[in-house]
Amino acid sequence: MNRRTLLTHGLAFGVGAAVLASLPLPALARTADGDRAFLSALLSSHITPRIGTLAATTAGLHTALDRFCAAPDAAGLTAARAAFAAAMDGWAGAQHLRPGPLLLETRTDRFAFWPERRNIVARQLGQILNARDPKLLEPGAIAKQSAAVQGMTALERLLHDDGVTAASFTGGEAGAFRCTLAVAVARNAAAIATEVRDGWAGLAPKLTAGEATPVGANPTEAVNNLYASVVTMTQIVVDQKLLIPLGASAAEAKPGLAEAVRAGRSLAMIAGNLQAIRAIMLGEAGGPGFAALAPDNAAGNAARADAAKAFDAALAAVKAIDRPLDRAIAETRPKVEVAFKAAKAAQTVVNFTLPPLIDVTLGFNELDGD
Repeated sequence: MNRRTLLTHGLAFGVGAAVLASLPLPALARTADGDRAFLSALLSSHITPRIGTLAATTAGLHTALDRFCAAPDAAGLTAARAAFAAAMDGWAGAQHLRPGPLLLETRTDRFAFWPERRNIVARQLGQILNARDPKLLEPGAIAKQSAAVQGMTALERLLHDDGVTAASFTGGEAGAFRCTLAVAVARNAAAIATEVRDGWAGLAPKLTAGEATPVGANPTEAVNNLYASVVTMTQIVVDQKLLIPLGASAAEAKPGLAEAVRAGRSLAMIAGNLQAIRAIMLGEAGGPGFAALAPDNAAGNAARADAAKAFDAALAAVKAIDRPLDRAIAETRPKVEVAFKAAKAAQTVVNFTLPPLIDVTLGFNELDGD
């Protein structure tokens, strides 16, 4: 949906289409009414469906692990791992929607504690597995522990650590505790995702009414904060998910620091993030993306074309890597370097090309100073 479509649907910004088309400079003043209408459309087409998928897939993971632990076998472990992959896909598709429910109550870190600082997940999870405190398996107990052991990063280790097989969840007290702990962590992750879903459901009418919410004090601030979250997410993809494991050179590479490396899902997470960012930038399911806020003139049309081209190139480069990221860094490093450069080009569109066209001024973001 481009700027002309938004205008014909009544999402006017206080000036006519002819005036927009004649603007020689990219700057465009937005209005509260226009931002409120944009938020309403974005909620329907992008935010609510993606948050709903996150909640549904994480609930499915809890169900799969509960079923697996009732009678652990190889087929059940395969099903549990598939459910884990689906939940991680749901996370990749919603991770950029940071303002509001995801950041409240440190839910982002509690759901997926990554990057993992100083091997803290392994250390704390190891302590729990050694102690086998049955109180930690009670409903709600995991939610009171460190964020490092509450969600998907801990579950990845429980399901995908080296040497883990179906037998790791049987054969006595240690195996039974590992399985029940996995169920408890999955239950907690599902609860967090449900809180996020319900939080957005409660925010939606307030956002569309122009009221203050944790996303922003008013519609304009909410739009700006959501755009800033896209900037942050793009930086996470480029700097944390690609550059850190790739390193400045082969000698400086740290492939073991890639996200979801044990599950072999590093590239799937990057691709999911890029697809989600592309969708919120350009629109999906008939709804608008941020690019729809740009004027319907040469500058706006060029920005939309540049965004589509950049994200399509980045996705193609990631999908061209034909093995897990940690192996690719060692075995086919040039392909990973191409993907990194393509993601950087997409980041340039997000950070520099579009903001002046849609009247967004970028300041510090969540990662500055890290």
